[in-house]
Amino acid sequence: MLSALLLSAAVLAFRRATSRLRQRCLNDALHARGAAGLLALDAGSWLVIAAGAYLVIEFGFDAGGHQELLWVAIFWAFVRWRLAVLLIEAILRPGIPAFRLIAMNDAAARQVKAIVAVTIRVGFTGISVMPVLLRAGLPIPVGQVIALAQGLFVAAGAVLALLRYRASHSAPPRSARLWFGFGIVAIPLLWFAWCVSVLLLEFSAYHSLTWSMRIAALAYVIHALLGLSSHARWVLLVQRSITAAAVLAIAIVLSEVWLVDELALVAPATWSAIRRSLITAALTLFFGYVAWRYLHHWTEERLRASAPGMAGPDSEEEGATPASQLTTILPMLRILAGIAILVVVVLLALLQFGVEITPLLAGAGVFGLAISFGSQALVRDIVSGIFFMADDAFRVGEYIDTGRLKGTVERISLRSVRLRHQNGQIHTIPFGQLTSITNFSRDWQTVKFNLRLARDTDIEKVRKTVKQLGQEMMKDPELGKELLQPLKLQGVAEIADSALVVRLKFTVRPLKPTWVQRESLKRIYRVFGEKGIDFASGAITVQTAGGQPVPAEIAAGAAGAASAGVEKTAS
Repeated sequence: MLSALLLSAAVLAFRRATSRLRQRCLNDALHARGAAGLLALDAGSWLVIAAGAYLVIEFGFDAGGHQELLWVAIFWAFVRWRLAVLLIEAILRPGIPAFRLIAMNDAAARQVKAIVAVTIRVGFTGISVMPVLLRAGLPIPVGQVIALAQGLFVAAGAVLALLRYRASHSAPPRSARLWFGFGIVAIPLLWFAWCVSVLLLEFSAYHSLTWSMRIAALAYVIHALLGLSSHARWVLLVQRSITAAAVLAIAIVLSEVWLVDELALVAPATWSAIRRSLITAALTLFFGYVAWRYLHHWTEERLRASAPGMAGPDSEEEGATPASQLTTILPMLRILAGIAILVVVVLLALLQFGVEITPLLAGAGVFGLAISFGSQALVRDIVSGIFFMADDAFRVGEYIDTGRLKGTVERISLRSVRLRHQNGQIHTIPFGQLTSITNFSRDWQTVKFNLRLARDTDIEKVRKTVKQLGQEMMKDPELGKELLQPLKLQGVAEIADSALVVRLKFTVRPLKPTWVQRESLKRIYRVFGEKGIDFASGAITVQTAGGQPVPAEIAAGAAGAASAGVEKTAS
């Protein structure tokens, strides 16, 4: 009892010495960093407990008699229990909901911690004391009964804590279902393994399960710490990498137990070489998975940062900008790099097990040759796509015309391009079916349009008015960003019967030419009205040789004949 009090006093002294650091971690705005700092301080407490326990056991007890061994066992059970309570507190954090790694309210966290603390205190005490009692002469059947009762008590306490967590109704539904399902599976499994181990006096399967649980718990703690305060993509990358490493480690631990210890399918001497190969192959698969996840994360970040808008000829969105050449070919490069990583990692993993990969490489070459002959259209699509990308014919976000179909390039895969028409339709075209590409979104675009003016219009006055209007448009904050050359009068395009047709032009960036044209027409209509420049009229003028007024019947007949002639010409 005195040793336990001294150990608790040492831990309390350590906590007082690090109180400022603890407060700084609690006030850290980045919760993940604060929680990690608290966990590091708790690890310091664990080191104090471990060092104090070693000194007490080494110098404070004489392991000569059963009574001394019993006190050592009880004291060691207290140390293990104290370490476990620190871990539980690091996960539940009663009173610090921002650092809690399992979602629940404060009341539920305190109750679950109390239930688990009492439960594991009984479990650790029984596990530590039972070998001493058996050594002192306790009959094995009696010890088995006590151990089975202890296991039942621990399982009941775990179920009670699980039910209390479920009854709190404070966790998100998905998280609550996940933890409840995990508990429903893990608790009966561990209890069954404990009962079988106690009855058979063989605890290898139980120890393997507990080690697997420890690895999974460590992976979850790191996973949850990373996700406390950030939803960045790199956090997801690290979390998935940790999960993959935990799965591989648990698989190796369980394989050793069942193949060597339980089923005896592999001899221990043989397993040592197999274990080395397994670890090397697992590391190879892990690094391959991390490389793929990093590649996927890197490409997704760049694709998202340069995500283009609709860059069609009628687009008016500010963000409608085509992607760069690199981001256009990134999806294709990612597919090729992913295939290369998969092939290399699998071959290296097989090589660790002594598999001869030379026949596999030769077989893969023959299989690829057969595929190339049997799927000539697929090969043509892929090769054509590579050359289209090498020529930089189009990019994601650009508006193109393929001869039959047109639209904005929305996605480029290994064998096809997907176009989004301005009306919303999606066209998927294999690269092999593309013969010529007209790109409307590259560099610049010159827009020409005609105006019909009255026949007696002063052309010089029109030229000066259009030139002044073009300079005003270049100074406009919105239009000036799009215009590369100002609006200007190109000249007289045609002299019609009742109109003087003039042609105007301007040069703009290729993203919003029709919007600039509509703005130009709107300003031309307003300015021409102010300057007295008349547009051509569709009125019919009828004039007689003697200059006498024309009767209304004759004028109406002439107008009808002219209208009929126009309709006939249009048809």
